[in-house]
Amino acid sequence: MGEDYTYGRPSRRSASVPGVVLPSLRRRPPRVSVVIDTSGSVSDAELGSALLEVAAISRAVGGRRDLVTVVPCDAAARIAHPLCRAEGIPLLGGGGTDLRSGFTKALRARPRPDVVVVLTDGQTPWPAERPPCRTVVGLFPRGRSDASWDEDDHEYVPDAPPAWARVVEIG
Repeated sequence: MGEDYTYGRPSRRSASVPGVVLPSLRRRPPRVSVVIDTSGSVSDAELGSALLEVAAISRAVGGRRDLVTVVPCDAAARIAHPLCRAEGIPLLGGGGTDLRSGFTKALRARPRPDVVVVLTDGQTPWPAERPPCRTVVGLFPRGRSDASWDEDDHEYVPDAPPAWARVVEIG
């Protein structure tokens, strides 16, 4: 369903009313904030996959790069970068992981995003409360034999993403 009327492209129903141009309904593409986990547990290959996902998100919003913001985050959120090119985004980090600061940085953006996409290996604490927008968590696949969740505690298994997030596996 459309959200707003526009005369930029007349309605197809205008053909049935000669001499009258009717507006059509158009949906505004969503503003998307992408939080990328740049902690030490995320490999270079996974960061490359994250950049491919950012490019796909940009295409999904009609190529409107002004609607996509990227927030690199390990234990602290970095600067929110408006998307120019996926290759130009500095993915700084390498420390521990706490993506709650990434959520906070993404949600403080003005205008506020309609969707927050988090690309992570899942080794993070999650916000206690549901964010005020849709949330998608893209998980990098991890084998069951992967014991590197925490180098100091091999018994540690991270919490699953919260129930309020839509979870997809990045493949």
